[in-house]
Amino acid sequence: MDSSIEFGSLIREDLSNYGGASNLAFNEKVKALQSSGQEIYHFAFGQSPFPVPQPFVRHLRETAGVNDYLSVAGLLELREEIVEFHKEWDDVSLSIDNLIVGPGSKELIYLTMAVFKGQIWLPAPAWTTYKPQACLAGHQARVISQPAIQKWKLRAEDVESAVKDISGPHLMVLTNPGNPSGCAYTRGELEELTEVCRKYKVIVLSDEIYARLNYDGDHICMSKLYPEGTILTTGFSKWSSAGGWRLGYAHFPDSMQSLKKAVLSGASHTYSCAPAPIQHAVARALKQDKQELSRYMTAQRTILGAVASYCQTQLAAVGVEGHVGKAGYYFMPDFSNIRSEMAEAGITTGQAMCDNMLKSANVALMPSSSYLLSEDDLAVRFCYVIFDGAKCIEEFDVLGNPKVLGNDFVEKFCPELVKGVQNLCEWVKQWKK
Repeated sequence: MDSSIEFGSLIREDLSNYGGASNLAFNEKVKALQSSGQEIYHFAFGQSPFPVPQPFVRHLRETAGVNDYLSVAGLLELREEIVEFHKEWDDVSLSIDNLIVGPGSKELIYLTMAVFKGQIWLPAPAWTTYKPQACLAGHQARVISQPAIQKWKLRAEDVESAVKDISGPHLMVLTNPGNPSGCAYTRGELEELTEVCRKYKVIVLSDEIYARLNYDGDHICMSKLYPEGTILTTGFSKWSSAGGWRLGYAHFPDSMQSLKKAVLSGASHTYSCAPAPIQHAVARALKQDKQELSRYMTAQRTILGAVASYCQTQLAAVGVEGHVGKAGYYFMPDFSNIRSEMAEAGITTGQAMCDNMLKSANVALMPSSSYLLSEDDLAVRFCYVIFDGAKCIEEFDVLGNPKVLGNDFVEKFCPELVKGVQNLCEWVKQWKK
């Protein structure tokens, strides 16, 4: 048998340079370095530092034996609880029949792109996966810039300038709260976006996976302001720290039934249904353990708010500017204050800068070019999640659940994060000598 057979090119031409998710690949590299014994301060991966909430764990023990194939759209009881959840937290009325539950919102975002006919718009900086998803789905995504001076937020005039002379339909991915920026839109900002999206019939795919981690607890859901034009996606990876459980959902408005049906069909031909034991467990927790889950979310928001403030102020003290995160795990510090010094050493791109940080300071970060900004931009996505979330929640409870925590809490209970920030600050100072 001839084992040297040549099959020729097997990949679509538009995917000839296609690669895996950069954040996942870099995470594997950092973990390999850590496993080899190197001390690396890993600020490059957005995984929750907190434990999965106990109600989820308790109920999963009860439902682990469930092995039925469920409805492709998701367990009815879970969809009912999701509707109640958003009514309570977002004051928005979703429809049970317009919800699709899947193995993470990432899969549902991809399927939506895959069946959509039209232009896909990505405000930059954007999460690493949106553009490759669009490419895999056969689209060439168009980018709308949202610079740092705007706190990385999209403005109505940015949308209008981008779409006004381009034939639709238009689908714009809006990440609120932001990843990688950590920004959170105000009601007024979203109302202005809604006005221009209505004018040009722009569909908003509103990725609100970090909504429950808004530090002030005042997230505004796009489906409330623009119900007829918003596809809402979110899930349980972030606020409930269950990234590996892979459970998310999408809600389609009544005006997009054909799109919903196409996504549902795609789901039936790809993943069949989200894992049955997890759907049952989460449905029970949402119904039976509301107060415990509310306390859990409050603790996370308060702790993350303190950590966000600490990281931003420490870096600002050595001249590194960045808008403090308002939600989630991130902010984007900009190291332009040492651009000229690094350039003299031949470091002129964000990637080269991050390579040097890893080598010289044992700090792992990803450059803004991974998030659709330019190669020479010197901002990074800073994930402030390297601390023991279980310990921090325990100490938060001991303190009586205060509304605000200070630097003293972070310095006492987040030692690895503090040491990593100190290393990074010292690295900055070395360039100034």
